[in-house]
Amino acid sequence: MSESVSLLLVEDEPHILREMARALSRRWSPVLQAGSAQEAMALLTAHPEIAVLVTDIRMPGENGLELAMRALAGRGAADALEVVLISGHAMPRDLDDLAPGGRLEFVQKPFRLAELDAAVTRAHERAVTRRNGT
Repeated sequence: MSESVSLLLVEDEPHILREMARALSRRWSPVLQAGSAQEAMALLTAHPEIAVLVTDIRMPGENGLELAMRALAGRGAADALEVVLISGHAMPRDLDDLAPGGRLEFVQKPFRLAELDAAVTRAHERAVTRRNGT
């Protein structure tokens, strides 16, 4: 990775959060972690350099899809934020309708680390492109 782009990982199950963070931190740095949508929004506000949000969809309270939509709306269309949604259930509606411009990726659980890393890589590339204005 040539440019440091912060990654925020959101998962309400602590053991899954730790495992995913450990796996992703081998390639991506820094990997910030949140256990809820509320905690994630606080981190997104405090760290505008976060460019890739990886979130489980099913969480208590505000779910990951709601978090993604709120984060994207809060950052605006010109911002570099990209989202990778993770779920053990079917893909939500057409992702392009939810966030035009390819700002959402979807990874189905159970997944292999290579699948998650590929989705994060695509999101990272879009974030860098948008951040550089190219």
